[in-house]
Amino acid sequence: MTADHHDDHHHPHPSPERRLLRLLRPDRRDIFIVVVFAVAVGILSLAVPIVVMAVVNSVAIVNVGQQLIFLCAMLFVALGFSGILQLIQRIVVEYIQRRVFVRLATDMAHRLPRVERQAFDRQHGPELLNRFFDVITVQKAAATLLLDGIAIVLQILIGLMLLGYYGNLLLGFDLILIASLIFMFTLLGIGGKRTAIRESIAKFAVAGWMEELARHPIAFKMSGGTDYAHGRTDVLTRDYLDARADHFRILMRQFAFAVFLQAAANVGLLAVGGYLVIQKRLTLGELVAAEIVVTMVVATFTKLIKQIESWYDLIAGIDKLGYLLDLPLERGGGVEHEPKGGGAEVALHDVGFGYARTDRRVLHHVTHHIRAGERVAITGANGVGKSTLMEVLYGLRTPEQGWVEIDGHDLRELRLDTLRLHVALVKGIEIFEGSVLDNVSMGRHDVTVADVREALRKVGLLTTIMELAYGLDTTLWTGGNPLSTGQSNRLMIARAIVGKPQLLLLDEALDNMDGDIRETVLPAIFGDECAWTLLIVTHSNDVAGLCHRTIKLARPAGE
Repeated sequence: MTADHHDDHHHPHPSPERRLLRLLRPDRRDIFIVVVFAVAVGILSLAVPIVVMAVVNSVAIVNVGQQLIFLCAMLFVALGFSGILQLIQRIVVEYIQRRVFVRLATDMAHRLPRVERQAFDRQHGPELLNRFFDVITVQKAAATLLLDGIAIVLQILIGLMLLGYYGNLLLGFDLILIASLIFMFTLLGIGGKRTAIRESIAKFAVAGWMEELARHPIAFKMSGGTDYAHGRTDVLTRDYLDARADHFRILMRQFAFAVFLQAAANVGLLAVGGYLVIQKRLTLGELVAAEIVVTMVVATFTKLIKQIESWYDLIAGIDKLGYLLDLPLERGGGVEHEPKGGGAEVALHDVGFGYARTDRRVLHHVTHHIRAGERVAITGANGVGKSTLMEVLYGLRTPEQGWVEIDGHDLRELRLDTLRLHVALVKGIEIFEGSVLDNVSMGRHDVTVADVREALRKVGLLTTIMELAYGLDTTLWTGGNPLSTGQSNRLMIARAIVGKPQLLLLDEALDNMDGDIRETVLPAIFGDECAWTLLIVTHSNDVAGLCHRTIKLARPAGE
């Protein structure tokens, strides 16, 4: 379902229809089974008008009770078999729905940890992930179309074929109905897909704003905050209502035409059929059967509107999932990083970096060599690129000029997953909902429970954790609760050092610690047994004084 390329100017993103075909491609055999069963059900549904025609003709000629019983028995068998096929259809479609959900959820779990860092420079990741919930819309809409949509279309086609069999005039009647359906789907449906996508965008804009209100509860408690929240909500809600009204207008004109067509078809068939009966070109039984067929066919016209709406919902849902599936991923492949042992050696060669679509450059001709095992403080004013440099060294961003070497390997040529086996970065608090053990070990098979306990002990957090109700199995919530901000910060350091990295990158991780806590943590980072190379961004002279040397980043003269 992803775009073949990420250059929008030369390689446009796939259309929603193309994404849908790609999504359902692994289920094509099951979909074929559903279609075959739908054809069988459609054919069996003809048993009702055929039996009615036979009964009426038999009763009109002679009263044969035995023949009536036989016809009724055959009809019961046909309808019973049709019911069994429909049950199997629903089971098959249910499994397709489950596989679609699992396929997309698994794909997201694979993609999200590999999304390029700059993809979230201009959009909030959790809000963007709201679009994943449209997988439910895709499931339900696809199931409705596979079960009811295919059945309705086949029912119409088979019914019209049966009408044409009764006479040439009825065949002409078929052609008029088919032309009317094409008119309803095409000309009357112009703009339906566009308005459905616009409605979906407006819906997620409202949901995203609700998340902002929940994410910043103190800000909106300020004087004027509540009024601003109401005002912004009103604007976004009006946008949604306008988008919904535009889309509903298209649905209503299609529905109105379907209702008109239903009435006109019933009256038209009665007139044409009555004329044919008078002309002895159609029997009374055939007229009754034809009327049943037309009633069945035209009744499905209004049902088609529900299917059309499901189709629009499906297209809009696929379009929203495309926002996630087209997030650019980090490069794959490359040379495996093989550390030399001890700390990593780092070389920066004329490194420069600027943020895309802005004139802001934060790294300018940075050239330094850090020896293995060296402790280096990175200092400088805000905005000179200290944090950006940490992200470059971790492989989150690629320099626009120059290059970086780690242990003699060009960082651009290294496999990022093997690099991050030996490099750890602490940048803010990133604690997810899970146990303390899970948040420190992060699924690393070579990290034991004893390793986790030792890392927590080194940062002075083990006693605090063990005093919690479930110790290492205590559930932490997003952001670190029930731990304090300071304790959560120390847990992040424990996560970094438990894997014994060759290169440890700390982005202001020590600056906001209380003095006594910092004294407890410092040996875990600067101790003689710590073989790693350390680069630490800091504004603290005390922390910088513990390092072998300091690299001060600065803006070029004239800026």
